[in-house]
Amino acid sequence: MIIKSKKLIPIITLFMILILPSVAIAGKHVVVIDPAHGGSDRGVKLSMSLYEKDVTLTIAKLVKENLSGVQDITLKLTRSDDTNVSPATRKKIAGEAGADLFVSIHVNAGFGLDAKGYEIYYTVADMPSAEKSNSGEILKDMNQTERLNSSVIFAQIIRENMEKIFPREGRGLRNAPVFVLQSMTTPGVLLETGFATNLENKKKLKDKEVEKAIANAISESIKKYFSTGGK
Repeated sequence: MIIKSKKLIPIITLFMILILPSVAIAGKHVVVIDPAHGGSDRGVKLSMSLYEKDVTLTIAKLVKENLSGVQDITLKLTRSDDTNVSPATRKKIAGEAGADLFVSIHVNAGFGLDAKGYEIYYTVADMPSAEKSNSGEILKDMNQTERLNSSVIFAQIIRENMEKIFPREGRGLRNAPVFVLQSMTTPGVLLETGFATNLENKKKLKDKEVEKAIANAISESIKKYFSTGGK
């Protein structure tokens, strides 16, 4: 249909300016995967030659490989080799990438030799100020609440998938203040995949098939999160 009325042209132009950019990026989600430690920061030790930094990077690369063919997801790693990356830089990478989701991968340790299983920490809201008297503060609180809710939703999804690898070993969802998650502008979780100080868990984490299973659990959780309305 050809529109001849000149009065409609500005309206149509405004519609295209406001709507088309969002249409162009609709369905494209950016996920930042954060393999913990790296370089001289080796993390916990699993064997004479294997450290946390190696396990987290292997899993992160497998997640990237798993999702490489998913058209509506773009995945970025905070490090792709054995280099030092500060927690502040990791958060900066997520911010500059415009991430819709941030997943930090770790290996746990401590709490005695009997401690085992996985833990999931999620983004916490900043401490509220004394007064909320202007619209900017109210909007900030609303954004924080949405981010917190989205983080919890994803944490619940990933817990379901991790339970298949570490059955009945879930140590719960936690909202303790973790630096790499603090003051983030995107939903995020920190996944402690298992305990290097537990013989059973350590054996699993050194197994390449288990590393693949963990990567698959993360990958499937990401896909489910976005397919069910995560943003």
